[in-house]
Amino acid sequence: MPGLKESLGQILAVEGVRTVALIDIATGMVVRSAGAAEARFPEAAAGVADEVRLARTALGPGQRDDDLEEIALTGTRSLQLSKVLDTGLGDGLLLFVDLDRSRSNVALASLLVSNLASTVLA
Repeated sequence: MPGLKESLGQILAVEGVRTVALIDIATGMVVRSAGAAEARFPEAAAGVADEVRLARTALGPGQRDDDLEEIALTGTRSLQLSKVLDTGLGDGLLLFVDLDRSRSNVALASLLVSNLASTVLA
């Protein structure tokens, strides 16, 4: 199994991916990242973790059987996928992927990221 650096590199190789990061959902801190992160990336990571916590709250308490898997945000120039990884500890980790929308297909990117997500924590 590849290590964390190699796993993030495989995701970075998906067409259109600019940045990939592993984020602690509880704190919003970046555990590891790869690619071309902007200067304000730590603030964006914290915001994405906030979105996941809010979405889980919206699903209702005790809904772990129907837990949140992914949030996709589309902008005019970007596409962001946030894939929740179940670590069994705390709130878990989040695999955040920022893509160039003009070079990406949201459905294909989601499928490829989901397939590669299992290698991140292996």
